[in-house]
Amino acid sequence: MEREPRPGGRIVEAGNFATRYEAQSAMHLLEENGIQASGKFGDADGWAPNFALVDGYRVLVFDDDLEKAKELLAEEALAEAETEADPDPESG
Repeated sequence: MEREPRPGGRIVEAGNFATRYEAQSAMHLLEENGIQASGKFGDADGWAPNFALVDGYRVLVFDDDLEKAKELLAEEALAEAETEADPDPESG
């Protein structure tokens, strides 16, 4: 996918996650919705997961995408929370 250069864009943190899996899932969600995202993982590429305790698993976006990115991440977290609260909505 070809992208337009953004020479004036600042890169900011959209979220900090407890696990690499959560951060990569968030990045995938953002990319699916047209938001360029990257990750800064503090675990030495999986070799030293304890290092992530200091910096976590950060998802980064351009500042002009931040508001939309946070909305998408919040919606996804809400959907996950509802699913966990009632895994079988048919059960009533």
